[in-house]
Amino acid sequence: MDFENLIRDSIKKYTAFEPIEKQDDESWIRLDTNENAYPPLTEIIEDLKNSLNDFPNLNKYPDPLALEVRKAILNQLLRDKETLTDRNTVVIGNSADEILDIISKVFIDPGDEVIVFYPSYGMYKVLANLYGAKVKEIKLNEDFSIPDSAFNVQGKIMFVNSPNDPNGKSFQTDVIERLCNAFSGIVVVDETYGDFSETTCLPLLRKIDNLIVCRSLSKTFSLAGLSLAYALSNAKITKEMNQVKLPYNTSSLAQQAALSCIKHRKKVFEQNQKIINERIRLSEDLNKFKGIRVMPSDANFIFIKFDDQSITLKFLWDLRELKIMVRHFSKPNLYNFLRVTISTEEENNKFLSTFHEIAKKYL
Repeated sequence: MDFENLIRDSIKKYTAFEPIEKQDDESWIRLDTNENAYPPLTEIIEDLKNSLNDFPNLNKYPDPLALEVRKAILNQLLRDKETLTDRNTVVIGNSADEILDIISKVFIDPGDEVIVFYPSYGMYKVLANLYGAKVKEIKLNEDFSIPDSAFNVQGKIMFVNSPNDPNGKSFQTDVIERLCNAFSGIVVVDETYGDFSETTCLPLLRKIDNLIVCRSLSKTFSLAGLSLAYALSNAKITKEMNQVKLPYNTSSLAQQAALSCIKHRKKVFEQNQKIINERIRLSEDLNKFKGIRVMPSDANFIFIKFDDQSITLKFLWDLRELKIMVRHFSKPNLYNFLRVTISTEEENNKFLSTFHEIAKKYL
């Protein structure tokens, strides 16, 4: 049997998203994955332990619609965001990527045009190709702002990452609103890193029907290993999303983890303020060097631009020699950048002291 002929055409042309390789050696400082620098709160861990005692019958399926989580998101987590309040406007997924996949299932027919920006999170393009769409890539301006051409383009879906990975800057609410008003299809704003930013387009959901906002608990609440995410939009859209998602896509444990995270959100946000403060400290320190510039960031990472591409790579490899991993993108217009995840004060100090030593050779 020729299995090649049975495979979908879009799969034959498909290039999979390549996740970052895990490093089990704990002697390394990993500043390349954008994970939260801190483990989950002890209160959340205790809640999870207790929930296991409360679930003796793990042979039973979890709530397929995660209704308690949906209510907690609207009534507690987003209570001060001036956004939607109807539980039917929420979709729960086991990750932000699954939410994006659900959206793609609902809206993309083969041949549809999908708009993505460059540089940005690579999964948007991957999913568009997987579902047989035509991808139109719009290059961001040199300062990573959205160009005027984006307000004249049309298609089925437009994906916007805010704060944007890899540079970390949020797009202002008025820019998102202009995109929604100008675009005839669905505008998906991925706010995976949104809780590290003061900017959100969640309030726009009250007046704009073609907007979907996605958020994740992985980064904010240190749950990358037990991932859960959600999307908000008008009820007509979320109804279709809930119909096509897999019935039991989030486990009982993940749902309990989400409820615990929301319950302890104030303490989590206080902890995450340390990351924001460290982001400011690192940016100010590194901006003192001639020959580099730290791009403005609203996320839990910073993006460092080097004037000289060869020096970028020298820093990359010297840092690796000393077991510090940062992210380099071998892609057009990104060769001169390093992305650095903001970690704890201790690890950040090690990174800075190492950076200063390397700088004596190259800057």
